Amino acid sequence: MSALLQCCSKLKINKSDEHPSREERGDYIFYLQHRGAFWDPGMEFGEGFDDIEKNYTKKSFIEECLNPYTDVNQNDNYLIKSHFFAGEKNLNWLSKNFPNNKMIFVIREHNLASERWLMSMTFTKHYPKYSAWMKNKNEEMSEENIQNFKDLNENHDGMIRRFLKAEKKDVFFVCPSKYTLNKLGFIWNQDGNSEYNVFLKNAATGGLRAIPTYDQFLAFYNCSDLFW
Repeated sequence: MSALLQCCSKLKINKSDEHPSREERGDYIFYLQHRGAFWDPGMEFGEGFDDIEKNYTKKSFIEECLNPYTDVNQNDNYLIKSHFFAGEKNLNWLSKNFPNNKMIFVIREHNLASERWLMSMTFTKHYPKYSAWMKNKNEEMSEENIQNFKDLNENHDGMIRRFLKAEKKDVFFVCPSKYTLNKLGFIWNQDGNSEYNVFLKNAATGGLRAIPTYDQFLAFYNCSDLFW
């Protein structure tokens, strides 16, 4: 989803965090599953993001967010990708300390999201690394680690939905259709078309005659100026 958003000219997302060391293809030859920095405990950045208020001041948090970027300026936006932002305490802290910032959430039923992740990712062998999600450090894909991952994913999903339900700012949910992406100034060049086709194929059924399931949504929080 983040790759789709980066193709949207209205978002003005800075890409200077991208580097070959921050790419992951997994078993897929023709496209990247992940690109650019991620922030979470056990990853390259965001070691203390499990409890932002405890581990950072507002200033040091901003510094950690901007750490991977080689070009920091006043014109671009910076997409900080973190699973642990979804924690209730973190969401409240972010909302309080950055009341004018935009938030974008990926919404999908947590069992489907976990199933998709387990098909293509591991805890330590791919980028980004999810080693902090492991309870059993000796057996990476153990049932204990998989269940812990599913539990964390379910908890984060519930906390995001409760946060959005409170609607402290404008909130709306959209499926990234061509119409929606065009409203965000999607650039339909070779990269844009490729990323859109990957999005459709990653959530589809039917093999070679794949039918998109359209079961993933983007929740835009405090973003109405991008559309109207």
